[in-house]
Amino acid sequence: MVGRASKGLDAPIALQGYDCDIAVVGAGVIGTTTALELQAAGYDVMLIDRKGVAAECSFGNAGHLAVEHIFPLSSPATIAQVPRMLLAPNGPLSIRWQYLPKLMPWLLKFLWAGRPAQVARGTKAISALNEQALTAYRSLDARFGLDGLLHEDGTLVVYESDKGIEGAHKEQGALAEFGVETEFLESTALKDFDPALNPALKGALRFPGSAHVGDPARLVRKLASHFVRLGGRIERQEVRTIEAEISRTILATNTGRVRTRALVVASGAWSHHLARQLGYKAPLETERGYHLMLSEPTRSPRVPTTFAERRFVATPMEQGLRLAGRVELGGLQLPARDAQANALMPLGRDLLPGLDAAETSPWMGFRPTLPDSLPVIGEAPNHRNIYFAFGHNHMGLTHGAITAQLIRELIKGETPSVDLTPYWIGRF
Repeated sequence: MVGRASKGLDAPIALQGYDCDIAVVGAGVIGTTTALELQAAGYDVMLIDRKGVAAECSFGNAGHLAVEHIFPLSSPATIAQVPRMLLAPNGPLSIRWQYLPKLMPWLLKFLWAGRPAQVARGTKAISALNEQALTAYRSLDARFGLDGLLHEDGTLVVYESDKGIEGAHKEQGALAEFGVETEFLESTALKDFDPALNPALKGALRFPGSAHVGDPARLVRKLASHFVRLGGRIERQEVRTIEAEISRTILATNTGRVRTRALVVASGAWSHHLARQLGYKAPLETERGYHLMLSEPTRSPRVPTTFAERRFVATPMEQGLRLAGRVELGGLQLPARDAQANALMPLGRDLLPGLDAAETSPWMGFRPTLPDSLPVIGEAPNHRNIYFAFGHNHMGLTHGAITAQLIRELIKGETPSVDLTPYWIGRF
């Protein structure tokens, strides 16, 4: 069934009657890495995106390869904290209330996904991807070169309260059950590890096995350049309709038609619109994530650092310091609110006293999120040679390389290196 090998796509052929072997729709980190893997495997691949490479969520994420994040977003503990997060004046979560009626069905599914049994299943499924996530990036680096963008120097989660420290010790135990390596740093050890951080912090969890990317957008553009160098084509077009035939799929775009032997839908927050045309329902919602980019910051953490109680992350990057972590539920159409991003600056100063910058730049992007926190990865149940790779929520960058590897394995007819049953679109 889902966990076994797909029948796959026959070996590349002369493209009589086709425009490409495989069309990949979506040029974020998932789609671009998938296109590169398939082009390197010998297929003729076309990468299609309405805005171009790394123009959406992959441009502005926190750069964190968060292999320590194994728990689904919906859980009894998280749900209990939602009212406080919503009511806090500068809280990490907000809802655009005019969007609430449309959001309600997804919220109910999110609550249902927080059942303990479902959380346990979700944790195992996230862990399965995390276990191979960095190995897949190392493989990309070895085969193609990532220009030193991959930094495997770990991450920190810091705590400012005794209650936070108590929770950190509990989390350490829960993570140990899944083989996640942690190191607890009490306040003195934390000051020694990173003197730039607020000396009033009570302690931290260090994750030595985690990593980050120095510039997520440049990473995706680098992967795209390798793809083109190998003969791949990038088309800036908007896919409007999909027509699935027995031996090919026809994409109608704003500029014409693309006839392809196989299709990969990796369009992030827009993917469910394309899946729906094929008869598949995925309850995909959009987390509007904000960041504030600081150029020439006066202070910066040694490694990506999450402020647990304030729920934001500070990541040192090539172009400065990125503060990220706001979540706004409001769909795809409402305008961004720069105040959400700018509110990260005082939080950054709480973490890094004396923080200032030559310039700050607010940004908002759309995280594609499913209620159970698991992506959709796999072949369409009722269509041969149509594949899905979307819905990675906060883990899109983390799971970019392993998702691409899994889609390549499916298309080549190989047994996937991760059992894909939990990520099947038919689960909804």
